Amino acid sequence: MGRYVYELIKQSGRGSDIEWRVFGDDPRFALNTPPDMQGQTDVFSFRGDRFQLWEQIGLPLRLRKHAVDVLHCTEGTLPLWQPVPTVVTLHDTLAWQEHDGSVQSRLYFDRLLPAALARCAAIITISESSRRDIAAKWPVLESKVTVIPHGIGNEYLAPAQHLELSELQAGLGQTPYLVYLGGPMARKRFGWAVKVLQACGLPAVQLVACGFGADSRATALEGVPAELQHRVHFAPFLADAHLLALYQGAVAVLYPTLYEGFGFPAVEAQAAGAPVIFSAVSSLAELIGPLSMTPPADDLAAWSAAVNRAYSMGSERALCAARAKLWAQRFSWASSFLEHDKIYRAALAR
Repeated sequence: MGRYVYELIKQSGRGSDIEWRVFGDDPRFALNTPPDMQGQTDVFSFRGDRFQLWEQIGLPLRLRKHAVDVLHCTEGTLPLWQPVPTVVTLHDTLAWQEHDGSVQSRLYFDRLLPAALARCAAIITISESSRRDIAAKWPVLESKVTVIPHGIGNEYLAPAQHLELSELQAGLGQTPYLVYLGGPMARKRFGWAVKVLQACGLPAVQLVACGFGADSRATALEGVPAELQHRVHFAPFLADAHLLALYQGAVAVLYPTLYEGFGFPAVEAQAAGAPVIFSAVSSLAELIGPLSMTPPADDLAAWSAAVNRAYSMGSERALCAARAKLWAQRFSWASSFLEHDKIYRAALAR
């Protein structure tokens, strides 16, 4: 979410007349915004939970105080009281499937938010898959929904360059490795990636797992068979350049998730020149490019075969990588911002 907001602001600095006011709810943490942002940040506290009084009362009061023209809520929730035209990005409908079912959650997700969505000026979503999910859940909202895919960092779209390796990657040296993206969430299927590592029949290949915090690494490692634990490495937080280098050096990227509103790794890996293996589920069916391999979600033999195919691509990989770099150009933050800008101005005009 932070990257999404950062890139919209960054791209608007190129000739746009937008002045931003970026709101945050926790004074303990500074907001990360582009250094040349036209506007200012406003981090304030308000009594009550971030999804209740701060969002529903504190934020609308702040909008009136600062004479904001349009509000963009970027994380899928929004206030019912909308004193200015309000745009919301609804990435997916997972929150409605995964909330805890408490009385408070049912009131918030099943009553308040649908009413707020009905009142807003526009809804942005990030894939055709998410658009279909939104329309199926709330048919009355379908006419409000516009699909604007996310972008990927400019470093992925630029010509290949020499990159500094992270300490983990440097330690691997010439050892071949797979990269798993997704962390510990059940639908991301780290366990499946481990099964693929075991089944692919390439004993020299290691697995680098990204997205795990310090606490979740130990738990995840406990679920790895003892004979494989020495082949599984958990990456710390990686800077953008280090992640790009990790993609570039990988035999393949494993992305076994079962649902995504938009799958950044599927695009980033291909733009970086790495084969990426995922199943054509949810929005990922829209991200099949020159370096993607799409075995069925539960076909371990097909996943293993895909890893072996990636391992033996040879010179074919460079040819596919050149095509993938061109294919990925459609996912630029510059293009994404231009479409957002149209939504903002249409909301204001209404």
